[in-house]
Parts: sequence; C-alpha cells; structure tokens
Amino acid sequence: MWGFNIRVFNIVRHLSARNRVSLLCYEGAHPDVQAMRTLGEICEHVFTVPDVERSIAERRLLQARAVMGPHSFHLHRYASAQMQAALKRILSDGQYDLVQVESSAMASFDFGSTPVVVDEHNLEYELLRRSNAVESSPIRRAFAANECRKVEREEIATWQTVKGCVLTSGREQAVVNRAAPNVVTAVVPNGVDLDYFQPAATPVTPGSIVFTGLMTYRPNADGVSYFIRRILPAIRASQRDAALTAVGWGLPDDVRPLLGDGVSHTGRVEDIRPYLAQASVVVVPLRIGSGTRLKVLEAMAMAKAVVSTSVGCEGLEVSGGEHLVIADDPSTFAAAVIRLLDNPAEAAALGRRGRALVESRYGWDQSVAELERFHNSLFDTRSNVTQPAQAVATR
Repeated sequence: MWGFNIRVFNIVRHLSARNRVSLLCYEGAHPDVQAMRTLGEICEHVFTVPDVERSIAERRLLQARAVMGPHSFHLHRYASAQMQAALKRILSDGQYDLVQVESSAMASFDFGSTPVVVDEHNLEYELLRRSNAVESSPIRRAFAANECRKVEREEIATWQTVKGCVLTSGREQAVVNRAAPNVVTAVVPNGVDLDYFQPAATPVTPGSIVFTGLMTYRPNADGVSYFIRRILPAIRASQRDAALTAVGWGLPDDVRPLLGDGVSHTGRVEDIRPYLAQASVVVVPLRIGSGTRLKVLEAMAMAKAVVSTSVGCEGLEVSGGEHLVIADDPSTFAAAVIRLLDNPAEAAALGRRGRALVESRYGWDQSVAELERFHNSLFDTRSNVTQPAQAVATR
C-alpha cells in the first residue's frame, strides 16, 4: 500500500473510534473491494467520485498549459467538477464541523463555510525542488523549476487560508510557521501499526538487503537506481553473496536491465513483512523526499537494522548509531551495510533499539490522538461540542 494511503487509512480508523467521520475520495477504475468494505465499516459514510483518469496525451497537454499559465500542474491535476459537486452536496446541510483535506493537492476546491484543516503529507514544493536537483533531463529540469515556483506560491497561499495545518515533523512545521505565521499548526507524526509489524521469530537470510516502497514514486525509483549503481557494487566486492530485493509495485525502465546479478524485484506484494523478516539489512538510500518515511518506521518496528541517508530518515526523532545508521555518500553507505552484514549481533542490537523507539513514539494511536487534540483545540470556544463530525477529503 502507498504511504499516502496508509496514513489516510490509519487517521480515519482511529478518528472513527471517537468521532463521526465521513470519507470522500476518488475511486479508481479497479477499486479494492476489501478496502472499500473496511472503510465502510469504520466510517459513518463513504462517498466516492470517479477518479481523474487522464491519458498520457491529456497529462502532457495539462503540463503544457501549466507552463504557460498561472497555475501549477502539480496542485491542480486532481481538479474535478464531479468532486466539487460532491463536496457542495455533502457540506450543504452544515452537519460537518470540519473538513480535513489530505495534502495541498486536494485543497483547491471550494469548501464553502466549513473550516478546513490541511494535512501535509509532504511539502510539495520542497519535494519538487529536491527532485529537480537530481534530474538529468534538461527538459524535465526546466519544467520542474517552473512548477516549483508556482507550487510554492500556491501551497503557501493554501496555508494562509485554512483554519489549521498538520505536518508530519517539527522541521516542516517550522517551514510553515515562517511562511504563514498566522495559521495554527500541529505535528502529527507518521506512525506504524505496532501489532501488525512485529519482530519475526524466523532467522534472517545472510547477505539479504531489502528496500521497500512504491517504485513508481520518483523518490523511491531514484533511490533504488542510486543504490544499485553507486553502492551495491562495493558491497558485493566485499560480500559476494549480498543481494538486494526491491519490494514494491513498478520499476524504472533504466533499472530493469540491472536485474539478475544480485538484484531482484518482487513487483506488487500483498504483505511486505515476509521480505522484511528475512532481511539482514534494510536500506533507505533516498536522495529526494519530504515528510517522513513510513518504510523506516515499518523496518524499525520489525527490529531490523536500517541504513539510511539523512533525507531517508529526515523528520524522525532518530539518532544515527543508536536507532539506525545514517550515511550520505556511496562509500560510507556501503561500508555501513558491509559492517552490519559482517556483525549480526550489532545489527540485532540496532534493530532492538529501533523497535523500542517506535513503541515509545510512533504508534498510530499516539499520532491520531495528537490530531484529535488539535481538532478539538480549534473548537475550544464551543464547549458543547465533544465529538465533532469530521469529513476527510482525499485523493
């Protein structure tokens, strides 16, 4: 499951335990029937509209218009007359105390007089800026630079108009507070299901290196390519049996020719836990990112030794050498992985400390309790409201 969906699902699940929560979202061409059934069981209402399905030609046309026009492609690609009509219909009777909008990419709609809280999974313009820094194509670089300027302007404008803004880390909260000092903010960290992700009793596979993530997501695709090309050769020169397994749907075209020699790709899997369980080391070699990475929390919850770049573990309250190893250049990253492969006891101790951290700080119940406190603080003047009705709008 995509990290965006994991956060939304757990927010809805935990909020619904004490509040009346409705969900409005786009429904894809091939919806997950079980997921929709589960959402129907935990939400008061689930409303859907057809997804904004666009062909490649349509996307390119919208991107071209964005280059010439005043608005970004990135924050307007989910625009839909059907979604706007659904919002107007659902909010018309005034029964909802607030709407939580999942990401600024969904914040361009008209929500009428209903107060809006935007949950920023990432700072979108920051993600674009970082993507641009590693982009090799001059055309893509120029487009990203143009987009970044527009997205930054639009995203800051969104923060200045909503009732509240939720961030995944204190670092990003500080960015928003500087750009929009009048908006009320809160940090609601990404979390992990501590019952679902537990240390496994099965032994690890010696030399097994695992990366997890949606491979169609640019930061993950870039990270896998970077690891295979720049880091893995040094590891395999020292550890001939070392092998990387990339777990997740999709794979960049330029990486496919690299599969086979110590590199494998699972494609879509129903459960990533068996792959994490057998890993000697979990790697997070990201060079692009914003928000915080659930893959780090999931690996630590399973008491895995993690080697990450600073970007990969950014925003999490981790200490390098205590909860994971942080390495930002290829040689240091490779040396860290080799050391952990050579020293299973050190890897196990690192994993135990990582598990202890997520137990103390990163359970979803703790994160959503903080969100609920923030929601309630926005209505402190309405002392008779103890269980506000909430609508969550998500793509």
